[in-house]
Amino acid sequence: NAAGGINGRPIELIVKDTKTNPTEAARLANQVILDDKVIAIIGATTGSETLAFADLAMRSKVPVFPMVGTQSVTDPKEAFSKWMFRMSVPIDTDLPASFDRIVADKRKRLAIFSEEDAYGQQASAMMEKVAKKNGQVEVVEHTSAPKAATDLTAHAMRIRNAKPDAVFLATSSTGSAGALLRKLQEVGLNVPVYGMAGIVQKQIIKNGGKAAENLIAPALVNPDEAGPLVDLFDLLKNKGGVAGFGALLGANAMATVVQALKAGATDGPSLRDKVESMGPIKGYAAAPIRFSPTDHDSWTKETLFYVTVRDGKFKNLDPK
Repeated sequence: NAAGGINGRPIELIVKDTKTNPTEAARLANQVILDDKVIAIIGATTGSETLAFADLAMRSKVPVFPMVGTQSVTDPKEAFSKWMFRMSVPIDTDLPASFDRIVADKRKRLAIFSEEDAYGQQASAMMEKVAKKNGQVEVVEHTSAPKAATDLTAHAMRIRNAKPDAVFLATSSTGSAGALLRKLQEVGLNVPVYGMAGIVQKQIIKNGGKAAENLIAPALVNPDEAGPLVDLFDLLKNKGGVAGFGALLGANAMATVVQALKAGATDGPSLRDKVESMGPIKGYAAAPIRFSPTDHDSWTKETLFYVTVRDGKFKNLDPK
C-alpha cells in the first residue's frame, strides 16, 4: 500500500477474532462476506472453525486460505474444497514426518493424546492406522480431552500406566499440550513426546515449562532460529518477530493473495482461478508452494524440518 497498492488500489484488511469458536467463525464469515464484500478470507486457524463456514464461502464464491492441517478442509469429495487453499502442511504430510522420527528414534510403544476436535480426531485416527500398517510401533494407549479441559492428571496417569516409550500429541493447542507435558513429568513419565508442526510455537515452551524439553516435532518454522526462513525473520524483525507458525502461514497467505491480484484477479472467482494457475508463490516457506486445479494442499514434506526444545528454546535437529 505504501507503494501505491495494486493498479492504484490499496489492499484493505478486515480483521476479526473468531476466538477459535466454530459458531463465532461462521457468524463472522457471514459478516465479512455479506457486509464487507471481501474477495478472500485468510483463516481460520482450526479445522472446526473453517468447516463451519466452508459451505458459505463456496456459495458466495469467496476463496479461503485456512491455516490448518485438518485433512477434510481440502477433501476433493467435498464441493467446497474447490474454494479452499490450505495454508499449512496437511495432516497426511505432517503426521508421517512425525512418525518417521518416532521410528528413526527406535521407539516401539506409543501413547496418543488427542484433543476432541476435527484436527485431533483425524490425526489420532491416522496415527493408529499408520502405526498398524508399519508394524514396528504399537499404540498402547489413546486418551482424549475437550479443548477446554484444564486438569489432565487422569490422562497423564493412563498414559504412564501403559508404559510407553514415546507419546504423540494429536493437537495444535499449546494449552492442552503444555498441560499434558507438565502432568506427564509430575506423574514420573520421562519419555520423548512427539508432535506436529502446529505445536511448534513459543507458547508451548511457556506452558510446558521444563517438561517441554522432551518435545520433538516436524516444523514449518523455528521461532528461535531463522534457518531457511531468513526473509521472513527480516520482514517481522521490528513487527513482533516470529512467535510461531501463525506468522509464517499468515505471511504466505497474504503473499498468495497479493500475487493473484497482481496477476489480474479482481474478484473471488478470478482470484481462485489465478491462484490455481499462476505458478510458485513468491513467499517465505522452506520449499516452493504451488497450487493447481488438482492440488489445493501444496505444502510438501520439503517444507518441514525437525526441531526439539533445549534450554527453553527451539533447536533444529538433523534428519535421521
